[in-house]
Amino acid sequence: MRVSAKILVLLATLGLLIVSAEAQSNTPPRADFRFTPQNPDTNTLVLFDASSSKDPDGSIVKYEWDFNGDGKFDETKTVPTTTRFFDRAGEWRINLRVTDNRGATGSISKIVKVTEAPVTVRRSLALPPSGTVIPGQTVRVIIVLRINQTINGLGLDEDPPKGWTVKEVQNGGAILKKSELQWLWTQRFSPGQTIAVIYDLIVPPNTPASTFSLKGLLTSFSPRLAASVVGDSEIRVSR
Repeated sequence: MRVSAKILVLLATLGLLIVSAEAQSNTPPRADFRFTPQNPDTNTLVLFDASSSKDPDGSIVKYEWDFNGDGKFDETKTVPTTTRFFDRAGEWRINLRVTDNRGATGSISKIVKVTEAPVTVRRSLALPPSGTVIPGQTVRVIIVLRINQTINGLGLDEDPPKGWTVKEVQNGGAILKKSELQWLWTQRFSPGQTIAVIYDLIVPPNTPASTFSLKGLLTSFSPRLAASVVGDSEIRVSR
């Protein structure tokens, strides 16, 4: 009987050890992502989607992105998607690290080949720290054009929210057609030149609390191009 009791104790102990080992095991997640478009240029917003990453025995709770291959993560998210602009042409190594709900990690790297647009255009908005404005406030809009190849003439059209007042601050050497909010350059531009257009938007007093969008288009006939103005595009109004 004593021997049987010892055997039972031994078996129970072994069972606990096996259960404990199984409880502690954790298969690392498998990182994966895709990006669109496949051949972006310097004016293209690239979408990165890591929803194809999988964890066989749990769930992925963190996605870390390194967008320039320097080994330092530029962005951490709890959702699998993110977006990015690339300001320079070339091959960019993108590193993704995913972490599961028990702390295990998985990583993957891919190369994004970015081509250079004839003109790189970016819009930025000078907003308060809160990120929102109230009726009557002014929002400064800054559009920077970087010329990457010889361009003969440019046109920049901006489409602000209807009824908002526009005040030009800096025209970058262009002629402003105020009725259409269009800046026109007739001269030739060389690679390496930078142009800045700055204007203020005044939020009307009766503006409701909402999010308003800005749209813009940059065009040229020589060479022929049409590029959307990218960058900051939303203004949130609170009351």
